Amino acid sequence: MKISHELPLSLMHNAYKWNDYDYCLPHLIDHYDQYRIFFQKSRLDKRFIIMDNGLFEGVTHTTEDLLEKINLVRPNIFIVPDAWNDANTTLVNAKSWIINYKQHTPEGVNLMAVCQGKDIGELITTYQTLVDIGYTHIAFNHSSIAYQNEYEGMDHLKASMYGRMEFIRRLVQSGAIRKSNYHHLLGCSLPQEFMSYGDWTFIKSVDTSNPILVGAEGIRYADSGLDFKPKEKLEHYFEKDLSGQIEDIIFNVNRFRKFTK
Repeated sequence: MKISHELPLSLMHNAYKWNDYDYCLPHLIDHYDQYRIFFQKSRLDKRFIIMDNGLFEGVTHTTEDLLEKINLVRPNIFIVPDAWNDANTTLVNAKSWIINYKQHTPEGVNLMAVCQGKDIGELITTYQTLVDIGYTHIAFNHSSIAYQNEYEGMDHLKASMYGRMEFIRRLVQSGAIRKSNYHHLLGCSLPQEFMSYGDWTFIKSVDTSNPILVGAEGIRYADSGLDFKPKEKLEHYFEKDLSGQIEDIIFNVNRFRKFTK
């Protein structure tokens, strides 16, 4: 499983060392020259790049802006716009990007769609529909109302962790999973989740800033993972100097990699 941790500016010089590929948040390209230059260099260095659509960060891009960023960075994968817990809107967007915008992206850019839905059955149907309309790159998000509905009454983070695991398990059990497709895990609720995917080689990559954000708080992963998630997102630390927390961050980065083995 390829790993990428979104990094604040002060740590981006570690990206090639810590990350197997680079995960691009397009709204940061406009705000930080260092960020834009990094991804231009990453492309020149022939690094594997996945570009996000901004949903988790709460950023709404126009289609024109996203196409501009795609043509600037030329990612290997672009995650088409989706809608939280909304299968219909997500599928409409996914189909629209294949029909109307794929021809406006550079050669070699693969479109990826995200499974959304209100329960696991709807997530499975969304997955099957995405395959039917031509998607070979599909992502599973880490925070869905479907997971909470499946494990009602459980701690929110544990429900998110077990919910995504159960969703994927049911895809496998039902035979719906296309093991030749590229599958990506979007984000992380609790890092110990990734101990469970060793036998599922159809999951090709994960992105998460969790080891960085936990380390930034001066906390190290236990052997069993964590029972909490940092409240702050990457943007809180993006311009901060984290050199004082570097040992904790490196510890977590290394421990996370062990979790995925």
